[in-house]
Amino acid sequence: MFWLNTHEFLPSKPVKGAQCRPLVAADIHKLSKIKDFGISQQLADDFETLGFVGIGIFVDKKLAGLSVFCTEAVPAHYNRTEERANGVDILLPPGTRALIKAVILPPFRGQRLNSAVVRYAIDHFGKDTVNAIVTTADIANDAYKSSVLGQGFEPVGKTTELTVLGKSVHRLPKPIDSNTGQQSDQVDCSISFRKAA
Repeated sequence: MFWLNTHEFLPSKPVKGAQCRPLVAADIHKLSKIKDFGISQQLADDFETLGFVGIGIFVDKKLAGLSVFCTEAVPAHYNRTEERANGVDILLPPGTRALIKAVILPPFRGQRLNSAVVRYAIDHFGKDTVNAIVTTADIANDAYKSSVLGQGFEPVGKTTELTVLGKSVHRLPKPIDSNTGQQSDQVDCSISFRKAA
């Protein structure tokens, strides 16, 4: 789990000609048919019903990448590392959003576009409304971890799920205060984790 204090976020300047705009459910359904964006049919179907928010980034009017944010609880199937795992639900308190998908197409990588999308999302949600953004990464996904760390996200917790004889065994962190990124005993106002059913 990586945490970002939105009030201290200082984005890098993206390349000239980069612009962001919100994506709607119809956009996500169309993009799910393009393999490069890696949008599953499940994500496309959940986009509207679960209240996801999509942000596209365009360079010279060409879609260069996108990010999808969750505004409420993040379903476990978005936080699993392999198909046979159940995953972990992430429960978000008010004022917290979760970045559940971020893709920049290969020709546009290395241009600080993810940072521009996060800045746009913070402005889109409202600086006074959102105080934290969280995201998760598979331990082996070094490129994504490097990207979020480079944007100012901080590692704040680690979940582990092992599948033994067809049963999942979880190790979950304590709740995390969404204002400080520190472990907390106050479950009601913290980011918390729950084993998938």
